[in-house]
Amino acid sequence: MISRYNRAQLVRAILALFGGLTCCYLAFLFFRYASAFVAWRFDRPLSSTLTFGIGLTGLAVVMISGYRTWKSQGGLQSYHESSLYHDLGEETAGALVVGFYAHRITAPAYILTQLFLSGPLLLLRSLTLVSSRIPESPELSARLQQTLAFLRAANKWQSLSDYPSHRPEILYLAQMGLIDFSGRSNPPRIKAN
Repeated sequence: MISRYNRAQLVRAILALFGGLTCCYLAFLFFRYASAFVAWRFDRPLSSTLTFGIGLTGLAVVMISGYRTWKSQGGLQSYHESSLYHDLGEETAGALVVGFYAHRITAPAYILTQLFLSGPLLLLRSLTLVSSRIPESPELSARLQQTLAFLRAANKWQSLSDYPSHRPEILYLAQMGLIDFSGRSNPPRIKAN
């Protein structure tokens, strides 16, 4: 039971790491080549060293922003929740036309921000998944099986305080998703799936 959960966490961590590195690389490429393109369009070509530095600076800003978002327990948001979404109403034809053309600009900007922000968020998620593995031991596995058996036998919502000696095992079972855990109630309530 524990080894299967740990393997799943490790696979998810590897996938998140790969996705995070890919998104960070895409952010670096965007800042590097977008700045070179804009400078070229103004007939002021930049050196490759300067564009490389701009790419690294842009990536650093994205990483800091992603870390701050992760630290505040935020994450990626839907388009309607973002500050780029606007609702001009549908009462007049002018509002519909302006909204149509405005979304043609803000929608790609939203996609780029979410793509760039997902890089550091996926990297931090990968670290979280690796650190959330459960220590493997035969004794712990036996205690988890026993705790799960008597929770299934009860087959009802119960208070976590009803089992003070089994609190760590119950929390591990909840972490593995083998029992339902309601932390919103006071005291927390549990029920075997």
